[in-house]
Amino acid sequence: MKVRNLAPASATALLAVLSLCLFSSAAQAQRAENGRPTSDPFGRRMEPARAVPGGRYKSHLQGVNYFQILATDGSTLRITDWQTGILKVDYFPAGHALLPDSSISVMPIAGEKPGPVPEKTKYMQRDGLVCVLPLRTASRASLRRTAAEAAAPLLHFNMAGGLVVEVQKNPLQVRLIGTDGTRLVEAASPFRRAAVLPTAATVSAAGGAGVRFSLAPGEQLYGTGSRALPVDRRGYRLELYNQAHYGSQNNEPNLNITLPTVLSSRGYMLFFDNHAPGYLDLGKTEKDVLEYGGEGLTSLSYFVITGRNQAEILSRYTALTGRQPLPPRWALGLIQSRFGYKTDVEMQNVASRMRHEGFPLDALVLDLYWFGGTKKQGDLSWDKAGFPDPAGMMSSLNKQGVKTILISEPYVMRTSRNDSTVRTRGLVGTTAAGRPFTVSSFWAGPASILDVFKPAARDWLWDYYRTLHDQGAAGWWSDLGEPENHPEAMQHVAGSARAVHNAYGQSWASIFTEGYARDFPQERVFNLARSGWAGMQRNSVFPWSGDINRSWSGYRAQVPVMVGMGQGGVGYMHSDAGGFCVGGIDPELYTRWLQMASLCPILRPHGEGVPPEPYYYPEPYKSSVRAAVRLRYQLLPYLYTLAWQNATTGAPLARAMDFDASPHKELSKASSDQYLLGPNLLVAPVLNPSQRRRNVVLPGGNWIDFHTNQTYAGNCTASVPAPLAHTPLLVRAGAFLPMTAYRPSTALYRPDTLLLRYYPDPSAPESEFRMYDDDGHSAQALARHQYETLVAHGFCTPAQTDVILSSNGEYPGQPVFRFLRLLVQRVAAPPTTIFFDEKPVPAEGYSYDPVKHELEVHFLMNAGVAVRMSGLKLLTASVADAAPEILTLEGPDSRSFGPDGTTLRYTRLSTGPAAASFLRIRNAQGEVVRTLPLDGAAGPHALPWNGRNEARQPLPPGVYTAEVAGQHQRLIITR
Repeated sequence: MKVRNLAPASATALLAVLSLCLFSSAAQAQRAENGRPTSDPFGRRMEPARAVPGGRYKSHLQGVNYFQILATDGSTLRITDWQTGILKVDYFPAGHALLPDSSISVMPIAGEKPGPVPEKTKYMQRDGLVCVLPLRTASRASLRRTAAEAAAPLLHFNMAGGLVVEVQKNPLQVRLIGTDGTRLVEAASPFRRAAVLPTAATVSAAGGAGVRFSLAPGEQLYGTGSRALPVDRRGYRLELYNQAHYGSQNNEPNLNITLPTVLSSRGYMLFFDNHAPGYLDLGKTEKDVLEYGGEGLTSLSYFVITGRNQAEILSRYTALTGRQPLPPRWALGLIQSRFGYKTDVEMQNVASRMRHEGFPLDALVLDLYWFGGTKKQGDLSWDKAGFPDPAGMMSSLNKQGVKTILISEPYVMRTSRNDSTVRTRGLVGTTAAGRPFTVSSFWAGPASILDVFKPAARDWLWDYYRTLHDQGAAGWWSDLGEPENHPEAMQHVAGSARAVHNAYGQSWASIFTEGYARDFPQERVFNLARSGWAGMQRNSVFPWSGDINRSWSGYRAQVPVMVGMGQGGVGYMHSDAGGFCVGGIDPELYTRWLQMASLCPILRPHGEGVPPEPYYYPEPYKSSVRAAVRLRYQLLPYLYTLAWQNATTGAPLARAMDFDASPHKELSKASSDQYLLGPNLLVAPVLNPSQRRRNVVLPGGNWIDFHTNQTYAGNCTASVPAPLAHTPLLVRAGAFLPMTAYRPSTALYRPDTLLLRYYPDPSAPESEFRMYDDDGHSAQALARHQYETLVAHGFCTPAQTDVILSSNGEYPGQPVFRFLRLLVQRVAAPPTTIFFDEKPVPAEGYSYDPVKHELEVHFLMNAGVAVRMSGLKLLTASVADAAPEILTLEGPDSRSFGPDGTTLRYTRLSTGPAAASFLRIRNAQGEVVRTLPLDGAAGPHALPWNGRNEARQPLPPGVYTAEVAGQHQRLIITR
């Protein structure tokens, strides 16, 4: 069932009807007539090529910043001291010239002049994706080798930052040694792969080069792109080939964005610098070996990036591949989307209804109906029947604080008005004979694919984008950019479809980057994109996780997808909040998803088939969602500061729990169901239906519940309340949390008023937070130093608490004075005295709320101020009943099922006498109809149930409840 353009009057009634089909059995896609492609371009299994071992050490020479080793098989291994903490390793097989480095990911080093580019990569020079760097060679004298060096079994080379590279000669093997011990060891020298014959069910890898590394016991492996897998990806074999999977759910290993990066808990990152299709075997084939292979490669390049923690490693990696520019401030607001708004009247009605229902709104997204629908992809011109005055519509919305975002695709339908133009002008992919290629299996009908590597095609696209921008479009939605259906027989100017597939989204996104830099240099770029590659972040890409299933399984996938992308340098990963497709209406699922999305980098409800706008949902769900999205707007100064941190250091907004942990530190299994939002907030989404408490793994130090101000001791697992009204959100003790008063659009943001929450705590006697602010839209703000930083220092002792604030910098429109409300949390009673710059604060200068236990000190601030609170008593006692749940009943694989049954899931935290032994199934009358034994071991468990009673007879259709340890899940038998 699809829902289109629900009228307000019919919303409640229709919601009741849709609720009866809580989980739809039929898949609904964003496709013409809801049809699937006639062939699946990703359906054939890739058969890896046969490994051919490399040679042994023969000789070496050394330059100023590199050394080269010649092997007995004629191959060359070159190790370059790239930058502090970054090494580059190149492998060139016998008979191949040592060509200059060419990359679509790496940024040029400042001051270096690019050398000549191989002819086959010159096409990439135009879009700024190529980096070609010369080596700094040494004098002939420095290349001479001593007799001792020739006889030694090992070679040692000192690198920047105290790193040492140790090369074993026989077998040829490279070790990277840090100041704290061995970091990384090649299991063998780089090797070649020879292709094997394909079969009807397989595609043969075209051979190429590969490399293997040894893994230490307990070593965890992160990153690798958008994967609906646990955050620790060790034990998986993963493809490096961007793929679209409609209706994806949890445990999907390969999605729209694959990244050739692996981040290790031992303090290093491997970045394999080639966009060729490939694979990462992270201990799947051999549990103690990490292997990378690139299809069709004659040479191989990879970087080793080291650091004290993930923060430093990602800072170095994003300096290497580029950092994401600041987003426009409006991008951090609520962006409402659906498939799809068909008229300007509908757009205006949605904006009006959101305001009327008390929801904030900063942007509306127009799906493919703005140009006329599925059959007109590639038109890129307004459908005047639905949008007679697009410039007027976008201007009207903009005056209401609502931006307009437009979708486009890389496909030009054969039914498009532009079909003849792009084919006769040679702007599309071709056959081997050079004729325009028709993708007959595209879901919407026969189409061509624009060749975004061709300068003429890039210019043609940008002409349309520039015109739409001038009409009022504020942002872009680059859909299907894997490309979704990319036949291997197609040729691009840069190479075959398969060879350039992973580079396609990167090249497409760079059209916006280059166009804005040239024509709109003062404006920031906002581009929702579904695909990309290493370095995609520098093109102002705000990716999402694809056509996710509207289910609890699809929802549970989003934390590891988001965190894994952040561990690959991409800081704005998000999802179609509420779920895009397949499932029916589930108000609790929608509420929990929106609560999490409100604490993610981007908040964008989107979907088809059921209403994605929050005002369609009944109470109490609607109020819970309203509170969540309003809290996001109150946190805008904090979120905008995280965007600045990302732009200047590469730190993702949503971070792994061990983001600041040192390598080699004893760590528990990487968390896949909670994350840090910046340095000071811990988000623990509620991922299971009917759940009203959840276990939260707390790092060291105290943590304070944002909603209740209750304190939880760190370094443990605690059970935290999770009412439907809000998701668990905890604040790090000692933290500052800059906030603002709620306003329904970021266009109404007031920089002259700041609510600064402070959580003093004896466990954090000194703390600091640096808040960032600028005009919210100028692309040159950082480069021209047109911004302000407000530094908050906190000092907490039993006798006295001090807050020292200092403001630095200025920008156009900056207020001369800021009204600052310092909100001190968990205060047991007002302090004996408060001083403001050494002067006593009068009674009207502060207030105390005994119910909220909040002390407010308010004042006007210009450059700086010091606030001293003497005798401040804090409520720091930890919650007494925070013992973790021994067993957590999780969402089943399917809550609605027929004869095949379903699989119930639960996780035991530990074993013990109090551990539950049975799960009971009750019918609608509360009678127990089935008792199922539980596994007593700690860890996750699956419990199949076939929908039968104790006598093994099928139960009648109806609603049932699975119950254990005071927790329950609703189940629906449909047969």
